[in-house]
Amino acid sequence: SSSFALKKIKRGEIRKGMVLVSPSSDPQGVWEFESEIRVLHHPTTISVKYQAMVHTGSIRQTASIITMSVQHMRTGDKAICRFRFIKNPEYIKEGARMVFREGRTKAVGNIIKVYPDAPAPYRGNKRDKMKPKYNARRRIKSMNDRDRIEPDPNLTLPVSVTSTTPTRFENKTNIIATLST
Repeated sequence: SSSFALKKIKRGEIRKGMVLVSPSSDPQGVWEFESEIRVLHHPTTISVKYQAMVHTGSIRQTASIITMSVQHMRTGDKAICRFRFIKNPEYIKEGARMVFREGRTKAVGNIIKVYPDAPAPYRGNKRDKMKPKYNARRRIKSMNDRDRIEPDPNLTLPVSVTSTTPTRFENKTNIIATLST
């Protein structure tokens, strides 16, 4: 373990897992990499779109399986899988060892290929996230204020109130009279 005094770099610009390398080595962060893994334990099956925590070197980040050499894997199976990091691109090297885990699931393997040209995932437009949500109450209230309908005093509707159904008390009386006879 070591410490560095870095000037003109804010704390928010660095995070765990970052490494210092020579610019002559042409370092590139990658979103996707291919790895040969062996599943040590998994209660059910692992298939494409499965997400778990990837540990390799000082990197610890969730990755998703985007392709596999087999349709699904279970405990003891071995396959070549292509992974994609979820949050940030990482600097990884071919030949590095990795651990793939989630809950009781454990898998180990080696990174066999990195894809530095893979595009970053689309996360939507910031404006889409900032749009106010539709508020039905506010919409109804504003419609009532703006488009208030006043009743027409000249409009009369014929109303006749007649009830063919007996009231609650008449029913009881009829039932009692029927039972007593």
